[in-house]
Amino acid sequence: MRSSVMKNLQTLALLALATFFISISGSLPLLPVLTGPDVAYVGSRAAFRCVAPNSSLPVTYELIRNGSVLVATVADLQEDQTASFYLKVAATMEGSYRCKATTRGSTAVSNSIKLTVVTPASNTRVTSEPFPPVAYEGSRIELSCSVAKGSHLFYTWFFNRTEVTSSTSPLVLLTGNKLVMGKVAPEHAGYYYCMAWSRVQDTRRFSSSSEVQVTVKVYVSKPRISFSISKEGGSRRGNVTCWSTRGSPPVNISLSVDDTEVGSVTAAQSLVAWFPVPVEPGQHTAVARCRVKTEVQELMSEPVTLEMVPVGGDVKVEVEYLYSADSRLTAAKLSCQVSRGTFPLVSWLLNNSGLPSETDVDSAIPPVLYHGALTDCRRTLVLAKLGPEESGYYRCRARDSYNDSGSWVESPAVLVRATEVFLTTIEVLTITFCCLLFLTLAVAVGCVYKMFDHKQETFCVARRSVAIFKVRTFINDCSSTMSASLFVVLLGFCICSKGSSWSILGRPEVIGPSEALVKRVVEFQCELKVYPDNETILLQLFKKDNRDKLLGEFTSLNGEVGTIPMVIKPYHEGGLECVARAQNNSNIEPTVSDTHYLKVVEPVKGAEIAVRSGPMDFFEGQTLELHCELIAGNHVSYKWLLNGQLVPQSPLHHAADNTLLIDRTTSEDSGSYTCVASNHFNETIFNSSSDVMITVKDVVSAPDVSFTVLKEDSFKYSAEVTCQSTRGTPPVTFSLYNRTDLVANITIKERNAIFKVPLVLGQHLGWLQCQANNGDRTEFSQWIPLEVVPVGGPVTMHYDYDVGENYAVIGLKFYCKAAKGSLPRYQWFLNNTLLHDRGSFYYVVNQPPEQSMLLLSVGRRSAGTYHCEVSDSFDNSSSIRSNWQYLDKEALHRLPVSVVAVVFGCFTFLVVLVSICCLVGVMFRRSQHGGRSLLSLEMKGMEAAYEGELDLSEYNEDAELVTMARGGEFDQASEASVDEWPHIEEEKKTLEDEAVEGF
Repeated sequence: MRSSVMKNLQTLALLALATFFISISGSLPLLPVLTGPDVAYVGSRAAFRCVAPNSSLPVTYELIRNGSVLVATVADLQEDQTASFYLKVAATMEGSYRCKATTRGSTAVSNSIKLTVVTPASNTRVTSEPFPPVAYEGSRIELSCSVAKGSHLFYTWFFNRTEVTSSTSPLVLLTGNKLVMGKVAPEHAGYYYCMAWSRVQDTRRFSSSSEVQVTVKVYVSKPRISFSISKEGGSRRGNVTCWSTRGSPPVNISLSVDDTEVGSVTAAQSLVAWFPVPVEPGQHTAVARCRVKTEVQELMSEPVTLEMVPVGGDVKVEVEYLYSADSRLTAAKLSCQVSRGTFPLVSWLLNNSGLPSETDVDSAIPPVLYHGALTDCRRTLVLAKLGPEESGYYRCRARDSYNDSGSWVESPAVLVRATEVFLTTIEVLTITFCCLLFLTLAVAVGCVYKMFDHKQETFCVARRSVAIFKVRTFINDCSSTMSASLFVVLLGFCICSKGSSWSILGRPEVIGPSEALVKRVVEFQCELKVYPDNETILLQLFKKDNRDKLLGEFTSLNGEVGTIPMVIKPYHEGGLECVARAQNNSNIEPTVSDTHYLKVVEPVKGAEIAVRSGPMDFFEGQTLELHCELIAGNHVSYKWLLNGQLVPQSPLHHAADNTLLIDRTTSEDSGSYTCVASNHFNETIFNSSSDVMITVKDVVSAPDVSFTVLKEDSFKYSAEVTCQSTRGTPPVTFSLYNRTDLVANITIKERNAIFKVPLVLGQHLGWLQCQANNGDRTEFSQWIPLEVVPVGGPVTMHYDYDVGENYAVIGLKFYCKAAKGSLPRYQWFLNNTLLHDRGSFYYVVNQPPEQSMLLLSVGRRSAGTYHCEVSDSFDNSSSIRSNWQYLDKEALHRLPVSVVAVVFGCFTFLVVLVSICCLVGVMFRRSQHGGRSLLSLEMKGMEAAYEGELDLSEYNEDAELVTMARGGEFDQASEASVDEWPHIEEEKKTLEDEAVEGF
């Protein structure tokens, strides 16, 4: 609109100029004037008007575009008639327009009007980079407002239905049709849309896009791990909790025990997972670690030992008294130290009574009131008030927290009571020394006052640079111990006094700030307290140990304090000294002040980060070295930030002064590094910072290779080979080889690629290997055979069971296995009803391709007939069924007929075997004794025994028979023992002699 007004004003000015020219010249020159719009929408009508004032002859008007294109002509106009040109605006009509007026005698060209043709926006949409607009915090997202057609457009962005401006969103850059978020944060997530609009005078036309959701993912933090014990019935179970404090789900959380993964959970809504682990009391079970894995991160927690050590050993209470600033006893902290035990439960007793917060631990102990609090899992008792109620004997007890019936281990009692503050030996000595010092000063002041009060003859005489003091009656008034120190005090008083006449110079003193800002004017004072009368003193300021460069000087009359202004420069930093000298008296020795240290602060400026280690985009494992370089500044302290957080010190991260060195970088070291250089002057802090973006790329890991089978039609199959690396910064180039032949390769912005390979069932088509490379090195997968064997029978099914108390069956495990098949799919049925992966009483565990397991809990719902079916996972048109198996709780506890038959068969066999052995033994013994019965043998033995007891003298007729019988016995004994042979012979001879004599 403003442009149109300006054009009209210009036209009126031309008309006025033409009228003025006619009035002063009296002639009628041809001066056409063109009016019309300078901007118009496509499809609208634009009116251009051309007039040649005071032209009496017929005039022909031509509207010309861009100096040569004739648009329209209007002829035979007279007087001041206006030529009107009505045009329908098209995109091709944009350009510069002039009007050419022609009469019979002359031709003239009008002023120029530039017409801008505006095309309204249509079909507006939002595009993003990356697409879809999903990125991790700290990354860059660029949104573009694109239109199918439109020109001379303006753009307005909206975030969650609120307009985005530079003031409301300082971290968002609006440029042209783009909205750029250089470093996205979680607060940038939401819904965005744009509006493309154009304006012609007071008319606006808009076109809005649909909303696009921007998702900002938060990097997951390092996982944490904790271990606890819970009691379930009569058993104990360990629980491991893995969690992260920040991050965007979903994440994969897994638990590794002794470097072996024992569980994995994909947390879709939270960042926490729980894993049960077996534990045994008193045994060092294992070391566990949690791993959290996302599409860009893989972090491990600190290790934790899965150990359940019972509470035992010594328990003791340690007491720490807390004092206020005025050394008053205010509180006490009691700590219960348990020498052994992983999960102790601590209870506190005061005078054998439980504390109120401990009544839930042991309700049998009556509680007692007290003012305190328990912290650190009841291990620490803080007594906030010490009074008579809190005084007494404290004990702590500990037992296993997971064993309610466990025994307590108690500590010895410790006496805690509110007492007065007793001073330590050092405190007593300190107070005594201070009192003695104060007394000494008081005596010294009294002696000096007494000396001057009695106006005794005390004078100071100074000649040249030597001062002689004579003090009378001073030693008589003060002890010899105090005389030396008081003499020094009096000497200083005489030197510093201005009441006497001196011919010596005292030492000057530099007075001024200890810290100054560069380029500022600062005044330093040289004060001379002892000076000779009627002398002109020259006070000069130098740097310490540098008398060649004078910093300033001042001429002092009658002890005037010298003021020396200086414009502070960096080299002024250091020690300053003031030299006092008599200007016209060389007999007076110059004196030098004590050193006054000046710190010069130059504000930091022009911080810039220099990457000394090389490129800013590199692979992990290399060294990153950053230097923060300044244009100006001193006394600088440096802070290094990564993505707005301080870079922590670690064995691999070294931040010292202006240098940051990171050894063996990982992808976690990627991000925006900021160097903040700062110094301060008084309360003013000066900062200068610089940023640099460092990208540390993960080297691609060795890929995993696997394939699935696709059935394209009845006789055609293909294999989809998946190459996947768990880590590595995209883009990644994946190559698929069949032995030495390259099958295909592809470069993508993902860590997995899919290749399609033709397949023939039942044939070995070679060995496949994946290769992955993302710019650093090539990694190789394992070789896998490209062979798919269709499922074939028979399908076998068997089971085993778990028993509980009283040998009752509590759990079943069914096993289903096909005779052959590379990619089998197992299905379980109960009473011809398909069992899915998990139910209320069952759980299916597939272990392809070997077998599938069905885990059952025995109960009423699990009774029925079971069978499994196996089919190819890629073709379920046919399947093979196993045998049927009926099971219920009574059948499981009933002894099988085969078992009963085997047991009784074995028992019968043993009975028959023992009977046969006895029969064989009897027959063998009968054959050894000539068929005589055992009864006859026993009778014969009894007769022999009786015969040994008969008196031979009464039966002389049978003496020989008896002798022969006994001789036979001796003969049998000789066979048993050769050593007894002489004795037996002698006895036999004696018997024979007796028999002869009796005969």
